[in-house]
Amino acid sequence: MNPSYDAIVIGAGVIGASIAHNLSRRGLKVLILERGAVAAGATGASSGLVRMHYDIEVDAALAWQSFHFFRNWRERVGGACGFHRTGFLQIVPPDKNDQLRGNVEMQKRIGILTEVVTAADVKKLAPMFKTEDFELAAYEPESGYADPVLTTNSFIANAKARGCVLMQDCEVTGVRLSGGRVTGVESSRGAFDTPILVNCAGTFADRIGRMAGLHIPLTTWTHDVAFVKRPPNVGMHPTVIDDLLSMYFRPEGELTLIGLEDNNRLGEAPESDLGRVDPEFVMRAIDRICERVDGMDEGALHSTHLGRDGLTPDQRAVMDKAGPDGFYVACGFSGTGFKLAPAVGVCMSELILDGSAKLVDIASLNLGRFARGELLHGEHSYGNIWK
Repeated sequence: MNPSYDAIVIGAGVIGASIAHNLSRRGLKVLILERGAVAAGATGASSGLVRMHYDIEVDAALAWQSFHFFRNWRERVGGACGFHRTGFLQIVPPDKNDQLRGNVEMQKRIGILTEVVTAADVKKLAPMFKTEDFELAAYEPESGYADPVLTTNSFIANAKARGCVLMQDCEVTGVRLSGGRVTGVESSRGAFDTPILVNCAGTFADRIGRMAGLHIPLTTWTHDVAFVKRPPNVGMHPTVIDDLLSMYFRPEGELTLIGLEDNNRLGEAPESDLGRVDPEFVMRAIDRICERVDGMDEGALHSTHLGRDGLTPDQRAVMDKAGPDGFYVACGFSGTGFKLAPAVGVCMSELILDGSAKLVDIASLNLGRFARGELLHGEHSYGNIWK
């Protein structure tokens, strides 16, 4: 007889860990199957921003609900998530000023702590920033960043304390069905029975979907990240998404993490080697941070790394019950899933056990939107993040 569980979660990144944590809290006996190691995929390479500025309400709402977890992690989850409050700025080009205002108003309606600030205000908040090329930004004073690996391990530790089992180095090779229902999985470490299967397999989620007869339109986004040693005269700065320079950056102790939104590698095979950081990326990243931060030209490259995540056609997540009965999908977070993960776990557990999500209405993140040609776009859209 195969080992039996109330639910099996495929993937031990931050999304799968959060869902397993929440299902365990609801009293289910959960098994997490991970083809590699905890946080070995997109989560381990995440830049860890904790901010709420989105141009789609469901994303902003998920980020806002997740923010309460990050700010009160020990009480809400237990363990540590490494949250640092730095303040967050969303800088936009002048032709996006109206979109910025509209999105801030939407976020305020949700309850998010945010405001529109001028370039002069930004100069007061961050005197080292060059502000001549933009007029407005959105400012979230309580936002910042957290540690994705600490966050994931906290979720898993608390799930395990409630009886959850984690099995690493275990690749799912098949989904077993009977009468249109999930009955279990086959894996490189044997077969397991379950009536509930949650596909959080990241870049491999489309392959797991095919095992259940389900098409998930997913490609990959491979990104480079650089860490630069800040000169002492620059000092600590806020966390920033800079759409004018297609860049995001945040502090990391005496370092500054830099990522770019353009010229990322799209469509690579999930299992292909990440390779090395492109030297041209490093040059572009350093040039751009010097364009925004005065004095950074006296800094020095510290280190680099790469990551890869699942990307959907509209660069928004899928959170849905789809395919055979008992099959659920939480994937395609398109490089922005970390900050949403606490609320995603709650919402998916509500969808699975209560029939619908209550914390945030996630109906718009249904899988069927792609087949219907109903891609998600914000009322005040900035366009795609990754170009």
